[in-house]
Amino acid sequence: MNSRHHRFILSSLLIIALLASCSQSPASAPPASTGSPAIAGCSNAYFPTSIGTSWSYSSSGSQQGGYTYTWTVTDLNDQGFTTSDQYSTGVNATIKWTCQNGNLSALNGGSDSLSLTSSKATLKSNSIASEGYNIPANFGSGNSWAEKVTVDGTITTSTSKTANVQIVTQLHCAIAGTETISVPAGKFDTVKAACTQTLSLSALVQGTAVPAGSPAKEGITNWYAKGIGLIQSVRSGTTNGTETIVLTQYSVK
Repeated sequence: MNSRHHRFILSSLLIIALLASCSQSPASAPPASTGSPAIAGCSNAYFPTSIGTSWSYSSSGSQQGGYTYTWTVTDLNDQGFTTSDQYSTGVNATIKWTCQNGNLSALNGGSDSLSLTSSKATLKSNSIASEGYNIPANFGSGNSWAEKVTVDGTITTSTSKTANVQIVTQLHCAIAGTETISVPAGKFDTVKAACTQTLSLSALVQGTAVPAGSPAKEGITNWYAKGIGLIQSVRSGTTNGTETIVLTQYSVK
């Protein structure tokens, strides 16, 4: 939910699309699971983490064209939780989140924290370093937060070609007021967060990062509803035009 507006995931998906020309296929149904109560350290008023909770979104305005995706919480423990993310572009992702007294980080430090697969390629994380968090425990007026995530990973194509890459994302956000908005899933009273994100992609050559180009920069506005999660996200950047993502349906367990 991007970001969950953390939107590290979609940024990584774009990398796979560019390197491996992902094909289009229908999205898979979210896995069945049994609801469970949120663990105290993962309890967040604006992002439910109980097992089985799911959110479905629709995107428009992206240069990649329209697409849909569903996030589902599939595991929960004392340290964090796992989401299974399935996209209509044929890409599936597994992301392990870390909980910090209600502050939620999009990836934890484990080497298996990120896995992205498609019919054309797979991205596996080999090592991850993270600082800060993506979703705050405090959505009060004047609050600000940041997150930096560095992923060293390996992309393997369907023809068994491999490339080692490093992805670095830096996110800075601040609360920007409240607003009532309407999306396909309904009408919601929300808290608005204004963010900036920078993403850098490098090739790893004998362990040294060689930049693949200038960093991609985005301005992001996210709207969160209490007890539900991300309702809407508008992203405007240097590489992808202006993209609008809206909640189409949800189920909080």
